[in-house]
Amino acid sequence: MKHSHTHTPSCACCTLPLLALVGNNEQDQQHWAAEIQTVLKEKTAAKTISNAQASNPSAFIFHNGTIYTMQNGQPNRVAALSVVDSKVKAAGTLEQVKAAMKNGPQATQIDLQGRTLLPGFIEPHMHVLPSALFLAWVQLGPFVGQRLRPGYNKAWIAQQLKQALTQLPATAKMPGAKQPWLLGAGVDPSLMEVWQDPDQTFLDSISGSIPIFLMNSSGHIGYANTAAMQIAGVHTDKGILTEEQISKILPFLPKPSPLSFLKNFQAVMNNATSLGITSLFDAGLGAALGVIEVDLLRVLAHSPFTPVRMAAALFSNEDAQLEKWLDLYKPTGNIGDDERFSIKALKLVSDGSNQGLTGYQREDYCCAKEHPLPGVSPRGLFNFEPPLTFTQCLQKVIDHGWPVLVHANGDQAVNYVLAAYEIAISNQSNQNMLRHRLEHASLLDDTSIATMARLGISPSFLIGHVGYWGYVLQQTILGPERTNTLDRCYTAQQTGLRISLHSDHFVSPLGPLRLMEQAVTRVMEAAPPGKNAVLNPAECLERVDALRAITYDAAWQCHLDHLVGSLEPGKLADMVILEQDPLDPEITALRDIAVHETWLAGKRVYSHPQTALPKLATELDTDNVF
Repeated sequence: MKHSHTHTPSCACCTLPLLALVGNNEQDQQHWAAEIQTVLKEKTAAKTISNAQASNPSAFIFHNGTIYTMQNGQPNRVAALSVVDSKVKAAGTLEQVKAAMKNGPQATQIDLQGRTLLPGFIEPHMHVLPSALFLAWVQLGPFVGQRLRPGYNKAWIAQQLKQALTQLPATAKMPGAKQPWLLGAGVDPSLMEVWQDPDQTFLDSISGSIPIFLMNSSGHIGYANTAAMQIAGVHTDKGILTEEQISKILPFLPKPSPLSFLKNFQAVMNNATSLGITSLFDAGLGAALGVIEVDLLRVLAHSPFTPVRMAAALFSNEDAQLEKWLDLYKPTGNIGDDERFSIKALKLVSDGSNQGLTGYQREDYCCAKEHPLPGVSPRGLFNFEPPLTFTQCLQKVIDHGWPVLVHANGDQAVNYVLAAYEIAISNQSNQNMLRHRLEHASLLDDTSIATMARLGISPSFLIGHVGYWGYVLQQTILGPERTNTLDRCYTAQQTGLRISLHSDHFVSPLGPLRLMEQAVTRVMEAAPPGKNAVLNPAECLERVDALRAITYDAAWQCHLDHLVGSLEPGKLADMVILEQDPLDPEITALRDIAVHETWLAGKRVYSHPQTALPKLATELDTDNVF
């Protein structure tokens, strides 16, 4: 099988080249990963005694609140729920639960005080290691917490860079750095008040001597000043870089120390648990460092300081890497009672992103002339040339018995991918077991949805496309007609498809309740006051359906439903306790509901600082380890 993969400059699911900065060759990369594991072992040994009590047998009864088990994907409200060690023991009335615990260990009763207990939230599509690496850079994204940043423009970015520049001599002398660099992450010109790239002229105005390099929120466009390009020997128009130029700059950037990386990794994990997330799915593991990434994430996932469980799909666009995955791995089945790390699928990326103007469209982008990208057609890019080679690649993966996640944003990319699925699975008898997915599935017409339903291809929606980017897609990038086909969650569910909602973090913030809110309201948050801010209201989800998309059905898509996704006897006690009930129609700002506690396998891993309870015997110490 031969195919040509074009590295798209606006797709966070592709090669994620930032990971390559940890070393210029495999030996350097392995050494960096080994250093991380050494530090991790030292910290683990130091904390073994303090966390030893967390492994003791334990039992709890939760009551006096709203408890939704989500059994069979429905709320199934009960009065009480018990947990023994890592698993749910019983659910029902308080009397029924106490009776089920009669011959078991003495249970600690936890009064919910009117709060809401739910299955832990599932993030079915994010990128773990790049998220941790980017956290060390100046944060230049368009978000404040879960909302768009007011006044997001180049002037604000200039202010952040100038402030960071004053601190640079004290913070930039990292191991491996030949000189200080000013590094920034998360830039998104499409969400600025006026769409303007932070180009070479702009960055030279910040500093003419200190090299500056910024990464677009997509992970595939870079911006550099003259000093940075001279050091790397890069020459490009206006300092706007695609992957080929980015790869030349990366070797000159400061290498993150193992300790700083672990600190940032823990910050990403703790942020997840503070939002009620108990499972993360890495949708593109191994994109840059191959097996090294897989081994590193496995070690991190099994660390006693990692408060979430992880699963992953292996990035497989390149022929050589795909052959290696097929030789080394098999999709992980049900491997035990408490999976902390598992490989569930292979990942293929067909195109780029619509807001980055690289999602592959049937027609030109409306703003292609105003915002051209070097080497990119006005309809975006398809990563396989000719397109038929994608079918061959997909066929090979499926013939080897792997579930597949396929990234597709543009309407033409969706057409090509579904046509390939049609061919590749026509002679397969176990497709329902494999649970193939369409990632982002941004622009879907009725025919596409009907095809997906017939083939059993389930979509995972980056619903932030509606909430955050909906207005710019409607007004500038795609136009109203195409934008109306964006993230058609309701129609997909009504057609019988099981859907999930995801952040694609680092592209948009983690936040399952925010995802739920955006799917329920479909409000375009960048729309000016007085504008009709709801995008295609016919596609708004009911609350219970949105809740199912971040719990029960998300677990199913990630092949974790035998363990989590609902609170049923025998399943793991991965749970979240909220201050308010997200199914209460009186509560409109779902993203503002406070997460009171998060539990992983019967152990409390997060407690809200303002409502913190006394330490429990089963509480893991995961804060400030590094």
